[in-house]
Amino acid sequence: MKSILPAIAVFFCASILLSACAVSKNSMVIQKPEFESTGTSSTTCFVELNDGSTRQYSSLKLVTGVLTTPHLVADNKVVINANDILAYQDNNHYAVSAKMLTSKKKGYIATEILPGFAVKLLSGKLNLYSRKYYNGANAAEEFFLQDGNEGDIVAYSKEAMKNMLKEDEKALEYFNNKSKISPKSKKILAAVELFNNSRLLTRN
Repeated sequence: MKSILPAIAVFFCASILLSACAVSKNSMVIQKPEFESTGTSSTTCFVELNDGSTRQYSSLKLVTGVLTTPHLVADNKVVINANDILAYQDNNHYAVSAKMLTSKKKGYIATEILPGFAVKLLSGKLNLYSRKYYNGANAAEEFFLQDGNEGDIVAYSKEAMKNMLKEDEKALEYFNNKSKISPKSKKILAAVELFNNSRLLTRN
């Protein structure tokens, strides 16, 4: 009888430990779906259609191929053609259609965004966009400027840039500086960043 009692005690202890582990495991299983659902509930992707309306999605993917016309696929099932939209936002880029740009250049490249679309590089009081195209032999890049989010998106030129920067002496002085900065895009980006940062400081 004495030898049975220790065995029973060991059995009860083992049972208690196993049930505690089971409860802990179950609680972890219950909590995991809650964490996943909160992570996927926010919608960060959208397309703006030609009529001005907006549709939101959980995901947007660019599809390209040798025999495939570049297009977007939303939520792994909805096919969206470039001609049907004015702009779109995926997890990495905000891009606008050629219909919103002032440019006559052709031969657009589809790498990270739809062909003919320009991707936004900088946002603020002055927005900066970039579009890649073939200039006949090589890939080239053109820039576009936008005064705020409501202004027209105009092709970059020195005159247009100076006109946009005229409200800020430091940004304009930097852009007018005769020192050569290579590539040209580096100077454009820096001038726009300087302008946007000074606008923020002025408002605050």
